[in-house]
Amino acid sequence: MKKWFGVILWCMFFLLTMAVKSSAEISADELLQILKEKGIITDQDIEKAKESRKEKEKVSEEKKEVIVKAARRPKSVNFKGRVQARYTSIENGELDNVTYQKAFDRSDFDGFSIRRVRLRWFGEVVDQWKYHVQISADGDQNADNLDPATPDYELKKDDVGVKLQDAYFTYDMHPYFNVTVGQFKSRFSPSYLVAGPVLPLCERPLAIDKLARKREIGISIESAKNGQLDGRGPKAKIHDKPIFYAVGLYNGNNFNKQRNDNENFMGTAMLVVRPSPYINFGASYAYDHLGYDSETTVLGKAKVSSGNYVFEVEDSTVGKRMNIWDFNSALDAGPVHLQAEYVQQHGHGFDRAYGYGVQGQVDLTDYFQLTARYDEFDPNVEVKNTFDSRWYTLGYNWFLHGQDIKWQLNYTFREEMHGEDEDNDALITHFQVLF
Repeated sequence: MKKWFGVILWCMFFLLTMAVKSSAEISADELLQILKEKGIITDQDIEKAKESRKEKEKVSEEKKEVIVKAARRPKSVNFKGRVQARYTSIENGELDNVTYQKAFDRSDFDGFSIRRVRLRWFGEVVDQWKYHVQISADGDQNADNLDPATPDYELKKDDVGVKLQDAYFTYDMHPYFNVTVGQFKSRFSPSYLVAGPVLPLCERPLAIDKLARKREIGISIESAKNGQLDGRGPKAKIHDKPIFYAVGLYNGNNFNKQRNDNENFMGTAMLVVRPSPYINFGASYAYDHLGYDSETTVLGKAKVSSGNYVFEVEDSTVGKRMNIWDFNSALDAGPVHLQAEYVQQHGHGFDRAYGYGVQGQVDLTDYFQLTARYDEFDPNVEVKNTFDSRWYTLGYNWFLHGQDIKWQLNYTFREEMHGEDEDNDALITHFQVLF
């Protein structure tokens, strides 16, 4: 009888609890207290009821936690942009036989110009899968409208007009194992990997623009990089992991060429080690074989023979083997940032070329930074002429609103190592807005 009486009491308690929950007039604890006062249940019964309720709540929370962990983050779409309006003034000496860094470095661009417009979309598709697309619109011409006979055709072809800069996805498998596939900055030079909006001078080091590997289509296996390896402004985040590495395979024929134009590939390997929070050391290597492994090709400086383009075979080797080395280091000590980078290119079919830069920034305040750099570049050590350059650059960065609104000014004293010095010093200043 007691057994059935207890069952009836618990059924009444369950029904009353449901009614209380639906009506929200009294709580379950208040109902138990009423039943106790009427002598229907005891303190022991109340404790058992509370323990049973806690167990059910615990199971419910565990189920919720499992559901949350199993869920994937939804696809995200982010949009950002950059505009740099520039003023350039270059001394008008005899400028046909001197080194230029970019198309915008030519006297044609004296005055005001739009140096860079960048629009980019990025985000996540699902967990660990990220994408990045960036386009550029620089200058006032398209490459298709340029005259190939002009001496600066190659510079303008790469620098002006509307272009696809990046189009790639990344699989973040592990902090020290990520896969990037598509068109992106080849992993070779720390200076080249510095994000454009945070460059401490108006342009990258001369040797990097002339000799380093640039954007390519390919694949890279690398560690995650959060922050800059060098070239930072005030309060910028540095890449503070002890090691950054990257190993890549690319077409090796520059960017925006949707297929490989020969049977060879370019391979790169990059390593940066940070033994302390203040300094890092790095080395990179790239190997590129230009031309087919046969005697007929439409590439390179070939000669026409019987209707075919034919390479001159030297040492039983067709084409050119290019080896590029990069050695670098960077120091961050409070308001002082220093970096140095040396690049050398040589190989079968190439005369040795080298260049290096030593660069420094001093943060006077959170809003103002002094900058300086020494550049040296020799495109062919076997030839002594006015293309062999030494540049000395002084300037400042005024951070009106961090990197989002920044005014940069550089003045470069340009000297030719061999031959007569030309009047080709340059004043460059631009105003940057990020949105």
